[in-house]
Amino acid sequence: MAVRLEIPGREPLELEHLLLDVNGTLSDRGDLLDGVAERLDALRRTLDLHLLSADTFGTLEAVAARLGVDSRIVGGGKDKLRLLDGLGRQRCAAVGNGANDRLMIREAALGIAVVGPEGASGATVTAADVVCRSILEALDLLADPRALAATLRL
Repeated sequence: MAVRLEIPGREPLELEHLLLDVNGTLSDRGDLLDGVAERLDALRRTLDLHLLSADTFGTLEAVAARLGVDSRIVGGGKDKLRLLDGLGRQRCAAVGNGANDRLMIREAALGIAVVGPEGASGATVTAADVVCRSILEALDLLADPRALAATLRL
């Protein structure tokens, strides 16, 4: 499985993995946002999905079960970066909103910051390739390589 992104003025991206922060990105105070499950179900056909969270609200296990996706409790940004390195930075897209997502988003082949219902870290927004107003917009961009290329073209 892979997604190939042809971006004018840049090297093509071959993405195999999608790393997703949970709290503040896929959920609002631990509750999965409407529309996320359906979009992730479509994306799982082309990308391996990985849920990452410090599990602040104690809902990671329930969210992962509802989505049918493996999850990992990772506390800090360096833990998320180690996971990214294990999968291969150049093969990963990463989506998040928190300060502990900054390194993962900066170092992934494609980093997307989401300004969701819990806000977003300014440092993470600055580190991102793309900033979206919601996780739904971010997932829709990943599902439509032409729209993503339009945003990232040089």
